[in-house]
Amino acid sequence: MITSDPGPIVQRILLGAELRDAREAAGLSSADAGKALGWYSGKLSKVEQGDLQVSEKDLAKIVRIYGIPESAAPELRRLATESRRKLPPARVPEHSVKYVNLERAATELKVFNLDCVPGIVQTAHYARALLERSVTASATDVDRMAEDRAKRLEWMKSEGAPRLWLVLSEEALHREIGGPEVMRAQLAELRALGKLPHVCVQVVPFDAGAHSSHGVAFTILTLLAGRPGIVYVEGLTASDYLGREHVRTYNLAFDSLRANALSEQRTVEKINRRIRELS
Repeated sequence: MITSDPGPIVQRILLGAELRDAREAAGLSSADAGKALGWYSGKLSKVEQGDLQVSEKDLAKIVRIYGIPESAAPELRRLATESRRKLPPARVPEHSVKYVNLERAATELKVFNLDCVPGIVQTAHYARALLERSVTASATDVDRMAEDRAKRLEWMKSEGAPRLWLVLSEEALHREIGGPEVMRAQLAELRALGKLPHVCVQVVPFDAGAHSSHGVAFTILTLLAGRPGIVYVEGLTASDYLGREHVRTYNLAFDSLRANALSEQRTVEKINRRIRELS
């Protein structure tokens, strides 16, 4: 569940969404609004995507140019003020910092992964085996990053965790990251997670054939009811946060993946078979 203080990054995204709605209601294109505001090319896009803070001076200019009613201005000012707060640094790659904070504020997560178990549900040993082979993680940070991932796993088991829909390609069960013992422990955690009322774990088997997201792992985060979600796609050195125009497509892909996947019960059976194979 989202708390009464969702954090500055989430507040920034909510503010950006409100400003985008206000601009569209005013009948202004991004180019026309940016020109009227006197902003450099790309600044408005960053503000609307929640990637850039908004100063009091800039917000006042937006309110005037967009013709936002004065009754709505105080809430925008509050969001802008909250979004300028600072958070302690996260021990993740720089391009993933925003994601980790969004993850903690989400009410629902839909995760699809291809060849490994995703970071949010990794054990410390499994995470360490992955991070040790990373070309972007510093060797001095590996242990701390692995422990942080393990803490995310523990958080996902807690009462306040978001609803989690996790779909994995069967390859994730067979790639022996960290060796048989580490894999057994990781698969046992997946099995335990799937028994929790707020978690659904499914596997797309090899024999299901083609599916809707070959080569593309992704996460759909829902922050607040009634607001479009955000799609997160991560690469080795950068990540993308895709907005409302992409969310419908990724939700359709995720629904298709779930339809192609084994049921929760058959997924548990497949995980159990794989654990026995590793014994």
